[in-house]
Amino acid sequence: MTTTEQRPPGAVDPVPGTVVGRVYAASLLVNLPVLAVQLLPQMRSRVSSETTMAICVTALFALVVAAVVVAPEVSARVAPGGERWRFGDARRRVRALIRQDRGGYARRFGELVALYVAAQCVGGIIAWITPHVRENPDFATDPTADRWLFDYPAFAAQAVGIYLVICLATSWYSCRLRQLALVTPEAGRSAGRRAH
Repeated sequence: MTTTEQRPPGAVDPVPGTVVGRVYAASLLVNLPVLAVQLLPQMRSRVSSETTMAICVTALFALVVAAVVVAPEVSARVAPGGERWRFGDARRRVRALIRQDRGGYARRFGELVALYVAAQCVGGIIAWITPHVRENPDFATDPTADRWLFDYPAFAAQAVGIYLVICLATSWYSCRLRQLALVTPEAGRSAGRRAH
């Protein structure tokens, strides 16, 4: 005699590690424009100007938002999930999930935000361990000397650290949405099947 395990309502299976790995690898490639902007020394006002830094920060913000928007499609490309999670349709599926399960989507978006904050913390820790900008001691006696010394390798290490965690954030977010999509039938389609 066999018994079936009863699952609580709304329960979902854990996100497979292999899926996260594939999506993370794809995200590292797709989001390279984010890293390219992060690696610009002009991201620091002490190296460039306030105006240039503002332009770079705005561009970086736009690229991060774009990375979040396309993350479901990246996931569906490298880890499709049948009719409920396929490339070219994943963003529409996310919109449907927001309508059907606001709480489930809100939890996943909250995880994304938490990981993004963690990325900034990682950057802060790296900058604390290896500062990339420091005062030039020669400036006090030589006004022609640069006021600040810029250590680009340390700056690049901070940028890469932040980038790795940002990609993890978008990957985890899209994998968690994939997980929700696979256990949530589409309202319109399920209703249509019942009508037949």
